[in-house]
Amino acid sequence: MTLTIRKSMFLPATPDTVWDHLTKADLLGKWFHPAEQDLTEGQPYILKSAKDGDRMCWGTVEKSSPVSHMQWSFTVGPLNGHMTTVDWHLAPAPGGTNLTLEHSGLPEDGAAYGLVLALDKGWHGFLGNLHEIDQHHLSPETA
Repeated sequence: MTLTIRKSMFLPATPDTVWDHLTKADLLGKWFHPAEQDLTEGQPYILKSAKDGDRMCWGTVEKSSPVSHMQWSFTVGPLNGHMTTVDWHLAPAPGGTNLTLEHSGLPEDGAAYGLVLALDKGWHGFLGNLHEIDQHHLSPETA
């Protein structure tokens, strides 16, 4: 059995707008953690704490199919270097976007289950922040 966190939600924003919130450094900080730079395929990323600038999570953008799918390698300090995978899937929905997150490759031993629970709770909260997404946000390309 592999442990995978799955979350799915509907957002009242276009896939382009949701994509920008997943990839643009300035918008990531509005719902998750600020990034040092925009997230692009093949590039490492670091997301920092808005409070003190400490590194919160990091990895590499492994795959990027704009406005439909993105895959990150992903770790946080408590994972002690263990790299996991985060997949983002976006699909158009009537009036918005269906966003699905799959966080896989999580530690499977009982001792790490508390960390899995903490990650699950964290994703729940952060994704909830996306409900506040600015529906009228325009990416620089479309402004």
